[in-house]
Amino acid sequence: MLRLLNSKLRRLCSTLRRSIRRRSNPPLVRLVKPKPNGNHVQPHPRFDAAAGGGSGGAIRVATFNAALFSVAPPVSEAEAHRSHSPGKPNSFFSDAAARPKSILKASKLKTCRPKPKLRVSINLPEDEISLLKNMQTRMVSSGEGRPVVMSDSSRGEDSRCSSSRTVSQVLRELKVDILALQDVKADEENDMQPLSDLARALGMNYVFADSWAPQFGNAILSRWPIKKWNVQKLLDNSDFRNVLQATIDVPGAGDVNFYCTHLDHLDEDRRTNQINAITESNGEPHLLAGCLNSLCDADYSTERWTDIVKYYQEIGKPRPRADVMRLMKSKKYMDARDFAGECESVVIRAKGQSVQGTCRYGTRMDYLLASPTFPYEFVPGSYAVYSSQGTSDHHIVKADLVKRKDAACQSDKINRHKPSKVMRMTDPSSSRGVWLMPIK
Repeated sequence: MLRLLNSKLRRLCSTLRRSIRRRSNPPLVRLVKPKPNGNHVQPHPRFDAAAGGGSGGAIRVATFNAALFSVAPPVSEAEAHRSHSPGKPNSFFSDAAARPKSILKASKLKTCRPKPKLRVSINLPEDEISLLKNMQTRMVSSGEGRPVVMSDSSRGEDSRCSSSRTVSQVLRELKVDILALQDVKADEENDMQPLSDLARALGMNYVFADSWAPQFGNAILSRWPIKKWNVQKLLDNSDFRNVLQATIDVPGAGDVNFYCTHLDHLDEDRRTNQINAITESNGEPHLLAGCLNSLCDADYSTERWTDIVKYYQEIGKPRPRADVMRLMKSKKYMDARDFAGECESVVIRAKGQSVQGTCRYGTRMDYLLASPTFPYEFVPGSYAVYSSQGTSDHHIVKADLVKRKDAACQSDKINRHKPSKVMRMTDPSSSRGVWLMPIK
């Protein structure tokens, strides 16, 4: 009897010890992976997965304000038809629960959908500010007085949206690995179209977050798995803006924390508070991409800045300021523009400024900024502004990244001093899947 009781006690103690060990280990999380499709695009030869980001392989990142796809469609009708053929998935996520949830779903502050309006193509011989200045000069010299201020509806049909390209065609030529999109439409009731159509056509994974209105907001697209994501509301309930944060698993290089945001379009003080919320809420190293709706005064001569201020006043926009970029520089963020290469000639560079314009005013409002401790660095000469070819009222800003050598050395040093054990687990849903989980 005593022997039997002793045996039961030993089994009970063993069971308790195993339970305690399980609780001390980190949980195993199964990632939701995109289903393969016939249009999947493999990483192009520029990126060498075996070499990794620190040994010559470059990661191409970009940001693009897509203007709600109202200027040009995300994909052609033929591509849209192919992507929704019977038997093919309508979304990269296997179920609706896998998608990032909107932070605005419970909000009653703004529920109406904006009506897309015709946008002005910025593929013009000059930007709008220079066009108006030259027109005023001609009118004054001829004694006819001041002209009417230009607007979207006063330009005539030739200058309105008439792109023969689709967004997917333009982006495919650029061969981007990680892409931040602002002002995109993703209709949850219609399988996240048209954003899902664009992602499928490019062969990329995506995450999306409503921003300034339901079904309209920010998105991040990636050729590689998106390990995790988060949507951070910037200010209080009166602020509809957010920052979409994603961690990309780049093969052979490591994780890339990639943030996408679109700041307020009217108030520089509000933009400054929004950017403060982004930089102070999370200490992880990251790349911030998006339309900041703010200028950098170092980009422009005094004369050019005067013209910009005058134009903003005449069209009723708030006086331009550069507080946001001054703040980012004070926080030691690296501006990709400091690694500029040659840009396409069609992209506007106005007289009196040292950068290509990224919007129809010929000014720079779209940025790629790396936090001070970001383990990747911009490749010299890789920054460029590419023409959107009439598919938006913004152009595309891109740059290439490589792993910093000092970051790689630091990582090796940590790994040498802190060896880790690995537990091997088989994924029951796959005959080949093996999950690796570190044991502390």
